[in-house]
Amino acid sequence: MRNHNIAIQGSVSSFHDLAAKKYFGEEITILECGSFREVCDKLSNNLVDYGIIAIENKIAGSILLNYQLIDLFDLNIIGEIYLPVELSLLVKKGTKLKEIREIISHPMALGQCQEYLSTLEDVKISEYKDTATSAKLVKEQDGKSLAVIAGPAVAKEHELETIEGNVCDEKQNFTRFYILSKGAIVKDQPNKASITLTTKNHIGSLSEVLLIIKDQGLNLTKIQSVPIPNNLSQYAFHLDIEFMNLDCLDAALEQINDKVTSLKTLGLYKGETIPI
Repeated sequence: MRNHNIAIQGSVSSFHDLAAKKYFGEEITILECGSFREVCDKLSNNLVDYGIIAIENKIAGSILLNYQLIDLFDLNIIGEIYLPVELSLLVKKGTKLKEIREIISHPMALGQCQEYLSTLEDVKISEYKDTATSAKLVKEQDGKSLAVIAGPAVAKEHELETIEGNVCDEKQNFTRFYILSKGAIVKDQPNKASITLTTKNHIGSLSEVLLIIKDQGLNLTKIQSVPIPNNLSQYAFHLDIEFMNLDCLDAALEQINDKVTSLKTLGLYKGETIPI
C-alpha cells in the first residue's frame, strides 16, 4: 500500500495527528501546517494526497471557517472521524500548581475547559496555534511558570507531567474531523452525504428543503448556517444526511435543486458512529 502524504493542522501527537493515524493507519507521512487554510491550500495544489480538518467539537461547537474553506478550495469530503478528547493541565516535570502564571493551548482546546480555567486565579490564558506546539514551548521554557492544556499523547511526546487530569467541561467529549481530497472519491456503500445550499429568499424556503428530506426517509444529522463572504443578507446551509438507499438521496437532491438557488454535493462517504 502506498504511503499517503497527509496534511494536518498542528504537529505530531496533536489530535489531528491521532485522527490521521486512526483513519489511514500508522504508515503515513504527516505534513504539519500552521493553519486550517494551509491544509486546504496544500491539498488544492497537489502537495499532499489528503487533508484532515476538525469540523466540530461536542463542547466548543462548529468551526465555521472550515466550512467556508472546503467550499473556497473546492474540496471533497471522503470520510469522517470521531475522536474522543481528553484534555489535562500539563507542566514541566516538578512544577507545582502555585508556580503556574500562564496556560497556553489551541483556542478550541481552551474553549472546552472554560469551567476549570475560570477557577484559576492570577493565571493568564493565552491562545496558541496547536496543543502539541504549545507543549513544546512548555518543555523548553527556562522556568516553570508556563503550562498547557493538551491530551495524553502530547504529554507522552513532550515528557510533561499531568498536574490536573481531564479538565474538560464535559467528560464524554469528542471532536469530529472531515477527511478531505481534491477529487471526488466515493467509498463502497456510502451511507452519508454532505451538501451545501443557499435557499430562495421567501418565507418557508428552508422548511421546504427539510420536508423533502423527511419525505424521502433520510436522516438529517447536522444543519449549520454559514455566513457567505461579502454577502450580509444571505447564509449558506451545510447539511449532513444519513441514507440507506442512494436512490432516495438522489431523488431528494433532484427535488431540492428546484427549491434552492444553489446546491453542491461535497461528498458521499461512510459515516462513523458517534462515541458515547
